[in-house]
Amino acid sequence: MKKTDDVITIIAGLIVSLLVVIGVGIGAAYYHQTTLTETHSPKITTKQFIKEIAPAAQQVEKKYGIPASIIIAQAGTESNWGRAKLAYKYNNLFGIKASTKNRVKMYTKETLNGKTVTIKQYFQVYPSWKASIQAHTRLILNGTTDNPNRYKGMITKSYTQAAWALQNNGYATDPNYANELIYAIQKFHLAQYD
Repeated sequence: MKKTDDVITIIAGLIVSLLVVIGVGIGAAYYHQTTLTETHSPKITTKQFIKEIAPAAQQVEKKYGIPASIIIAQAGTESNWGRAKLAYKYNNLFGIKASTKNRVKMYTKETLNGKTVTIKQYFQVYPSWKASIQAHTRLILNGTTDNPNRYKGMITKSYTQAAWALQNNGYATDPNYANELIYAIQKFHLAQYD
């Protein structure tokens, strides 16, 4: 009888272990699915957009010294204040090009040799706007493979200096990029978040 009880105990233990693994797997799949499906309304107002991302931008400024106003202005101008499909559907607020398989191919306008052209590019897909802000922060802090210090000039108390550091170091192809960021900061009073 002892062997039978031991076998039953072992089988019961295996069944419980299997159920725990399945449960964890289901929980992880649910978590993965819910985090990958964060979407936003394409009808979000500029005010709602700013209110939603400002706390994450302020956390970045507090931890790394990148002005929150610049982060919000970049996210806003790059994503049409959350209304661009890349932002509301794919959570990419900054137009960051794809570096992994989690990507989407979309049309974008670029300025090449002084002319604006429309081309198709792969863009990174993020699980949330906060994840997009975190990826942008990593890009600013780590630079690019050819120049790890490319965006270090953004770590400043002056949003004007940060805007010009972005433009002068090739963050965007738009020759008016810094002025657009500064205008957005002033128009929407984003310096209050710094």
